[in-house]
Amino acid sequence: MRLALSTALLLVCTACASAGAPAPAPDAPERILARAIEQAGGAAALGRATALLWEGDATVHAGGRTVSIAGRWAVQPPDTAVVSTWEASRGPESVRHLVVAQPRGWTVRGGAFTPMPPAMLASEREEFYLYSVMRLVPLREPGVALAAIPADSLGQRGIRARRAGRPDVELFVDGAGRLAHLRVVLPDGYDGRPVRQDVWLAGSIEAEGVRWPRTIRITQDGAPFFDLALRSLRVQPAVTDTLLAGPR
Repeated sequence: MRLALSTALLLVCTACASAGAPAPAPDAPERILARAIEQAGGAAALGRATALLWEGDATVHAGGRTVSIAGRWAVQPPDTAVVSTWEASRGPESVRHLVVAQPRGWTVRGGAFTPMPPAMLASEREEFYLYSVMRLVPLREPGVALAAIPADSLGQRGIRARRAGRPDVELFVDGAGRLAHLRVVLPDGYDGRPVRQDVWLAGSIEAEGVRWPRTIRITQDGAPFFDLALRSLRVQPAVTDTLLAGPR
């Protein structure tokens, strides 16, 4: 009798504890984020991928021109990157480097370092922050606030990530829970005016357990801006490119 009574009391206490701390609803931001992390390879793999290196081909729409480029991206988000690109029609001998080593940034051509103008540096800094958001696990760090938001134009569920000192980023996941769309307002790289940027992600390329988007398509204020297709992907602890040391 005592055993039965003790068991009953235990069940009641367990139920009370559960009632006092309800599990997040299926569409709670934490649930959406957890599913997106799982779909991208899991927290352990993403946590090890502090630097991502890829080769790819891209189309740039800017200044009334459409230019095909190829190159190598070495990114250690949120504030370190070396991007080496060249016009596809001219080959690697036309290479130009873009270097961000916060709080500094340069463009490099023919070994000559040119400091980025303030508007360009501010824009590039926030662009590379988006790769930190795409890694997803940094969104679990202290200081990041998540909130549910309405679905995007494709009906994809969304959350907003807010971190002090950074632009708010809206993330949307597809039916499988995979990150498929980012939306953010960034400063324009020429005059600093705010522009709305949408980043559309599709496909998958894998390295060391990380599943990264195969294609990245960016529009600014609704107009085509940048389209990238990855050919290869590597992950490692850090970017070690000597260009990060800056001019000598």
